[in-house]
Amino acid sequence: MLRRTVLGTLGAAAVAGAMPAGAQAPALDAPAGRYTLDVTHASLLWRISHFGLSNYTVRFTRFDAHVDFDPADLSKCSAAATIDLASVETDYPAGLNKRDWNADLRGPKFFNAEKFPRANWRSTAVQVLEPRRLRIAGELSLLGMTAPVTLEATLNGVFRSRPVTKLPTIGFSARGSFDRRAFGLGFPSPEEGVGANVEIIIEAEFIRRA
Repeated sequence: MLRRTVLGTLGAAAVAGAMPAGAQAPALDAPAGRYTLDVTHASLLWRISHFGLSNYTVRFTRFDAHVDFDPADLSKCSAAATIDLASVETDYPAGLNKRDWNADLRGPKFFNAEKFPRANWRSTAVQVLEPRRLRIAGELSLLGMTAPVTLEATLNGVFRSRPVTKLPTIGFSARGSFDRRAFGLGFPSPEEGVGANVEIIIEAEFIRRA
């Protein structure tokens, strides 16, 4: 994902469903600045319908992200991330049903990781729905195409000095979804048994290191 991003600010009154103008959210006891991903406390899953029978779930094991955090006004925060597409992992053993499931997903029919090694996402606007609940509009670049992808996020907690590390830390849970066909991802038709809608599930902690 991207290392640099400039976030456009939305006025609360300009966005339906945002906090009322003049509303004051509780103070967040963490300093402003750039927070980088704590990879030991982060997960990125995606799920997709399989013939309507279950949600096929895989994870990415290598990704990075940062948040430019403004505790005084969360609408002024921004975020960006990058995903190593070759790190997609099913946790199924190679050769199961005579198939290497990870290789299939990394291959040209799906993520095509050799040609497009990374996916990038960056925020474009943050809407404060409740004091710690956010709607983060953004753009995802995947397989050479870019399309809007919005995340619904919860700021779970903040530490000015987290136990053990003694570093400022913030933590989020987030979910989003997109139509894979906007990126030419996977089989062209849901009739193939693969649903069109991809759900993203994120748990992440970010540390301010300087």
